[in-house]
Amino acid sequence: MARGKVYLVGAGPGDPELMTLKAKRLLGEADVVLFDRLLDPRMLEGVEAEKIDVGKNAGRHKLNQEGINRLLIEKAEAGAVVVRLKGGDPYLFGRGGEEALALQEKGIPFEVVPGVTSSIAAPGLAGIPVTHRGMASCLTIVTGHEEPGKEAPLDWKAIAALGGTLVVLMGVSRLEQNVAALIAAGKPGQTPAAMVEKGGWPEQRMISATLADIAERAREAKIESPAILVVGDVVRLAGKLAKKKIAILRPAHQQEESAALAESYGFSPIRAPAISLAEKPLPKDLPERLKRVQCVAFTSANGVKMALNSPAIKKALAEKMVVAIGPKTKLALADQGLSSQVPDEYSSAGMERTLLGKCSSILFLRSAQGSRYLSEALKAAGLYVDDIALYEVVPSHDPGLDELIKNARSLDIFAFTSSSTARFLMERAKAMGLETKLREALAAATVAVIGKPTAEQLARLGVKVDVMPEKFTFEAMLASLKEMKG
Repeated sequence: MARGKVYLVGAGPGDPELMTLKAKRLLGEADVVLFDRLLDPRMLEGVEAEKIDVGKNAGRHKLNQEGINRLLIEKAEAGAVVVRLKGGDPYLFGRGGEEALALQEKGIPFEVVPGVTSSIAAPGLAGIPVTHRGMASCLTIVTGHEEPGKEAPLDWKAIAALGGTLVVLMGVSRLEQNVAALIAAGKPGQTPAAMVEKGGWPEQRMISATLADIAERAREAKIESPAILVVGDVVRLAGKLAKKKIAILRPAHQQEESAALAESYGFSPIRAPAISLAEKPLPKDLPERLKRVQCVAFTSANGVKMALNSPAIKKALAEKMVVAIGPKTKLALADQGLSSQVPDEYSSAGMERTLLGKCSSILFLRSAQGSRYLSEALKAAGLYVDDIALYEVVPSHDPGLDELIKNARSLDIFAFTSSSTARFLMERAKAMGLETKLREALAAATVAVIGKPTAEQLARLGVKVDVMPEKFTFEAMLASLKEMKG
């Protein structure tokens, strides 16, 4: 039987899109794939080969290195095409050299396929260039889990004396000892430092501090492996270069437009619909109710699209004063050939100013869960007010929301566009047993809202609101966040 061949393949830092074209091709051609713990499961989606997890964690090995070497040899001698898939690059603290020598000794053909190393990619994805003119012209990469007493322990004094940027890989379990050794060896405690956790993964996050404080900050933030330590002045650049992650919780049909808008403002959008819209049948007496009022108010663009599916309603609205609660709603009405007025603020006072002397009766077309505070205030002011629910806001059951809740600590901003997005996000986290984790993430992040009802809902949930723009639009929210970021 002809011998097979082994490919020692670097998978990159985490994001499947950062794998090389050759790595992806080889996964499709392989008979057997031996893969590491530090790999995003998405990398192996659609791979039909036999998959063997040989992952290693600090102090806990599914298979030791000698066992992995034997397995590679065994599979290749049986004639298999074997991919040894490793995080980052196989020859940078990946023990790829040991595997290559073991294969060579047995006369088994092998090939190395380089990968993007996390020592450069993870800081870069977090907004930290490892070299920068006038700031760092050299890069030192060391492994952080060297145990005392090893044959060639790290020379922290020599490392501390080097200029430029220091990247310490695989050092979470010994972070305090490594930092203490670095400072004791002469590295100033005030040197900027950062921890980048799960670089290139959806849940990537970064914390920064001084070298003296980074271990404590990492402990408070519950930084877990895989994570790398970056030390040097380049860490300061993350404040300007890092894109903040913003959770977009709007319904699925609004996600693409909202994400594009967020990107245009310099944010990294995380799509996670918290709500869906379930259209309700229009009441049979709607034409009569329309006749009773002088004004009709729409509270969302979604409501406009649903109501104006009826030609009869569209015709009736042509004879009414139409009020749009927000510019997006006004635009949706304009697309239907209807002019409308927008209150100068989302409040009973703003609505009263708009209606003053123009109408004494109004019909609200809204969601079933929409806030009634405008209706009640206008009733108290002596207007006749009617309400019709056009749709129900229901939980989305979107898997993206579950992923967001699991990775909530990686988010910088939560964007709540309605009270329902807040309520259903919290309810889902509670159902998943992750409410405490979500609350911790909300407390650490920036919370932005559109409109007073949304802010009040979050207050009832015990969540502090940081940003509420004067204009009640998603774009105004992004503009406020960008101004705050700047």
